[in-house]
Amino acid sequence: MAEPWIRTDECDAREFRNTLGSFLTGVTVVATYDANGAGSAFTANSFTSVSLDPPLILVCLGKSYTSIDNFLNCEKFSVSFLGEPQRDLSSAFASRDPEVKGPAIASLVGDDCPYVEGSLTVLICERHNVVDAGDHIILIGRVERFTAGESQPLGFYRGAYVGIGPDVREIEQLRDPLIVGGILSHGGKVLLCRQPGSETWDVPSTKLASGERHGAALHRRFRELDVEIGASVPYSLFQEPGEKSTTFYFWVQTEDEPETGTVGEAESALFDAEDEPWTLVHGELKQAMIKRFFDEMAIGRFGVYFDMMEDGGVVALGDKLHSWQDWNASTLSAQKKPRSGG
Repeated sequence: MAEPWIRTDECDAREFRNTLGSFLTGVTVVATYDANGAGSAFTANSFTSVSLDPPLILVCLGKSYTSIDNFLNCEKFSVSFLGEPQRDLSSAFASRDPEVKGPAIASLVGDDCPYVEGSLTVLICERHNVVDAGDHIILIGRVERFTAGESQPLGFYRGAYVGIGPDVREIEQLRDPLIVGGILSHGGKVLLCRQPGSETWDVPSTKLASGERHGAALHRRFRELDVEIGASVPYSLFQEPGEKSTTFYFWVQTEDEPETGTVGEAESALFDAEDEPWTLVHGELKQAMIKRFFDEMAIGRFGVYFDMMEDGGVVALGDKLHSWQDWNASTLSAQKKPRSGG
């Protein structure tokens, strides 16, 4: 299929700018002293390394920038790579409000060249060259010295800050959302659902909304099938080959036999092992999960499956579900019991 190309001579500048914003970049603050020794700085995500020998870098600044002359005529300037903890400081440097930007400028340190203290990396550069480029100026610097610290970097993507690290929520929001699903069993049968007219059945599942807890998502999905569920226990975590999303399935429980049939835009039904429901769904790992559930249900021994690099792994569930309060109380009680000597 042909790509939906957009001609730059037929779109406005904002649309083109938004398109360029889909390239994830870091965030820098470029700073220098003016002729009177006052600090001048702006944020830039258009930073590029140019050469290792000699050590050259470049940044771009718009010609509309009010203090552009300070950088066109400076002897030195700095480029500070900001870290995740400096997000608010970056916003202050980018502000056009003097009351907001002023304190940020005042926080710059450095004798011969100002820079942002506590940055991930700081480059002190001699002005090497200035190149005219449309509505921007390319400022090329020769790196004189540099320093590097320890922090999670700060990124910029589609007009917003994002953290870049294994434990930040922003990157989770950039990836395909987590899918949560529930295997509901009753009387030796498992509940599956499908769209009316479809030949393929599926385990009830839904995309986890931003900030939504898995329990709330499961209740929401089953209520769409007119089914009220109780407790949920982790059962299987995997990513189907070729799929971008990871799916976390739970074993959900209900006191009453769920009513089946067509509710809204979904149809539900209960299947037992003789129906071989694992043959009715798509997905190699999903089929194996349903088959495993019936096998485990037949012997009363369940395990939690985790997808791993080479093969999957299963952790046995050796006890019934306990509430956290009861489990914690029994754990504390066991810790207080005296141990027999050996």
